[in-house]
Amino acid sequence: MGIELRHLRAFDALGKELHFGRAADGLQLTQPALTKIIKQLEDEVGVPLLVRTTRRVELTEAGKVFLAETTSLATQIGRAVERTRRAARGLRGDLRVAYTDFAINGRLPHVLRDFNIAHRDIHLDLVFMPTVHQRVAILKQTIDIGFLYGESSHRAVQSLRFDEGAYVAVLPASHPLAAREVLALSELKDQKFVFGTGESWSIFRSDVIAECRIRGFFPDIALEATNSDGIFGLVIAGAGVAVYSSCIGNLPRQGVAVRPLSDLSTTLPITAVWERGNRSELLGTFLGFLRRWIRKAGSAAGP
Repeated sequence: MGIELRHLRAFDALGKELHFGRAADGLQLTQPALTKIIKQLEDEVGVPLLVRTTRRVELTEAGKVFLAETTSLATQIGRAVERTRRAARGLRGDLRVAYTDFAINGRLPHVLRDFNIAHRDIHLDLVFMPTVHQRVAILKQTIDIGFLYGESSHRAVQSLRFDEGAYVAVLPASHPLAAREVLALSELKDQKFVFGTGESWSIFRSDVIAECRIRGFFPDIALEATNSDGIFGLVIAGAGVAVYSSCIGNLPRQGVAVRPLSDLSTTLPITAVWERGNRSELLGTFLGFLRRWIRKAGSAAGP
């Protein structure tokens, strides 16, 4: 018989749910049909993968190993099947697009939405990726285009200024300084700070620390978070204040106060970058659309 994709999908669902009823519902199968598929899989593998009782389902040690080894495989096969089906329907292919927190919280979603409407034959394969990782991924061609923080001067990379923000302070809504309409970064020198982690936020983090040092202090970093939601959550919890981009204004969020920083005039650029030697037709189509979108939006960014 051999192991088929339906076996892997069924076991993946059951291994995560550990409940035949819920797994069957998610797969749109009856419980007897799911039981039969799992039995076929166990017969093919040659060892029990599950321990069944009247009340619960548990993975055997062999089942845990099998689930870990096959989960990504099932996802890859499913993606391959979907791409093949899209090709059969006349779709042209996939464009790999990476984005950062600042980009996805700014104008990028509007660009992606408009592109999807205009080019239904091109699938955008979106992936979150910190700026430092995007710069490597572009050169390795594991992504086609990235929307990252800052500029890129690498001679193998081309870039296009896409969006920009301004520095803002993010404080707990109950913080005494939240009563002010505008703040200065220098006024935060005695505060505890929440920062993004060094690995994922290294470039923005370095820029903020440099601005603090110009004003005669080094920020007292109380806690760190890997993403924006973590930063905001820690601020709401009272762990400290944060410096962020004004793109936060696009994110309605209770519990925080966002205030402009009057002594920071530097803008925070969001740049589209791609490998100079990438001759992909899909990338060319996307870049043409992006340039037209920027002009239409009245941006000062040039091609």
